Amino acid sequence: MREETLVTNIIRHKRVIEGMITALVADSAVAEDLFQEVAIIMTRKREEATEDCRFVAWARSIAVNVVRDWRKRLARHPLQLLDDASLDEVAAEFDRDDWDDRRQALKHCTEELPARERQVVEMRYAHGEPVAEMASTLSMSRGALDTMLYRVRKALYMCVEGRLRGTP
Repeated sequence: MREETLVTNIIRHKRVIEGMITALVADSAVAEDLFQEVAIIMTRKREEATEDCRFVAWARSIAVNVVRDWRKRLARHPLQLLDDASLDEVAAEFDRDDWDDRRQALKHCTEELPARERQVVEMRYAHGEPVAEMASTLSMSRGALDTMLYRVRKALYMCVEGRLRGTP
C-alpha cells in the first residue's frame, strides 16, 4: 500500500479504529496511546497490504493484537477486562463497511431530536460530562437522567437502523 493511501485511510478511519480500541480497553487515554502503536505498526507493514484491501478489517486485526500485547503487559494487574473470545467478539463488531453511512444517519437522527434531548446527548457524548454533573446542571434526578439517556439512545439506535434499512 502506498504511503499516501495509508495516511488517507488512517485519517478517514481514525474514529472507528480508536473507537474499537476504546471499547476493548475501556479507557480513552489508553486507547489513544494504543492507536498510535497501531498506526506505527500499519506504517511498518503497509507493503503487506494491497491498495484495495479492506482497510478497517486490516487495521482491526492489528489493533486486536496490540490490545492483546497491552493486556499481557498488564498481566500482573488483577483486573482483566475481556477474555480473548470476548475481545474477538467485540472487535468483530467493528469489521463493517458502513461507518460513513452510520455516522450520517446518526447526525440526521440527532438533529431530529427535541431540543432538550439533543442538549443531553451533546452534554454527555460530545462534551463527556459526567451524568451526576449533568443531573445537577439540568435540575433532574440522577435516575430521571439515566432513564432519559436510555430512551434517547434507544430512539437513536432505532432511527439509525431504520435509515440504514431505508425506512424513515
